[in-house]
Amino acid sequence: MREYAGGSAGPRAATLRGLATGLLVVSLVTGCGMGGGSNGGGSGSGATFDSQAVKNAGFADPEALRQEDHGITVTGAWSLSERAVDLTVETDAVSPDALGGRKSVVVIAPENFDPSKKYPVVYMLPGSSSPDASALQWYETGKAEQVTQGLPVITVIMSGGQQGWYTDWATQDAVTQNWESFHVKEMLPWVDSHLPTAADRDHRVILGNSMGGYGAIRYAEERPDLFGEAISLSGLLDLSSDAAKNNLVEASRQATGEPDAVFGDGRTTTQEQWQAHDPLTQSPRLKDVHVQLFAGRGNGQEGDIEPALRDTTATFARELDSQGIPHQYTEYGRVGDCDGGHIFECWSPAAVVALGRWAQRTGIKPTSARPSVAPEFKDVTSGSSS
Repeated sequence: MREYAGGSAGPRAATLRGLATGLLVVSLVTGCGMGGGSNGGGSGSGATFDSQAVKNAGFADPEALRQEDHGITVTGAWSLSERAVDLTVETDAVSPDALGGRKSVVVIAPENFDPSKKYPVVYMLPGSSSPDASALQWYETGKAEQVTQGLPVITVIMSGGQQGWYTDWATQDAVTQNWESFHVKEMLPWVDSHLPTAADRDHRVILGNSMGGYGAIRYAEERPDLFGEAISLSGLLDLSSDAAKNNLVEASRQATGEPDAVFGDGRTTTQEQWQAHDPLTQSPRLKDVHVQLFAGRGNGQEGDIEPALRDTTATFARELDSQGIPHQYTEYGRVGDCDGGHIFECWSPAAVVALGRWAQRTGIKPTSARPSVAPEFKDVTSGSSS
């Protein structure tokens, strides 16, 4: 059984300056957590369609996936393991020209899958990625099969583009980017229509790392009727600083050449528009959602962005506490393979703990042994320990 195991932060101004520079370098060049690479078979044009791999991942009728449904058409399928499949999907919600390569979706069936049962669903959102197939971040680098080991759940990892920021972009003159619509309005009902899911909010959890942590919280804020639990791992959860805003500005420049296409008119984003998409400002909408937050103290190396994201996470946790919104916040340092920085060696064990807590709260009983995790990822820095 694999054991998952994992500098203190400087002044807030210093860490936010690091966020303004380091985050862009890491996310645009290498991908958050150094993930996002493609496996050899899954980066093709979509001509390969492995029907058996689709069946192994829990789909009763593979051929039905090749027909448009809820705005989604599957054009390729590759086996990742005996119970995981990598799908290429097409949707009008996001243009093929959007940065981030093909629209990849990874589906993992639970161990000992029984098609007569209804399964809870774990949705995973990757961070900003290298140029192709961002859903493979969580599968390959994040080891999603091991993270969900022992839980009777269907796991769906959704691509988020290179810098899509899990939102419907306000300005789409250059390229169509409706990531929220793709995921929430299309992918969720598509999953429920093709897989045996327990299609209610208590049995649906949204989890993400880095940019995906932002997305997980924002999706739960926008649609608390769909998600009973939201989990952020090193997410950017406070957009009030110029340093935080610069990440969205640079994402816009990369995609369109304009600085304010994500939330604004291409040239300007108003304060009201920033606040409408700020997890901190919109946090009252989480009053009926259980929230889990994780962040590291940093690895002490120059350019490490984790302390800055830790600051935004801690600020967000304090805001939830002030509103009486149920949450748990865990802050960790160096432990095992985790150096306290912005890497999957920290996020994977945190995800094991978070999903275990969710399963216990919702009465989901493990079917086999869960991965062991260092106690530092179980300690609760603030919020409830239950």
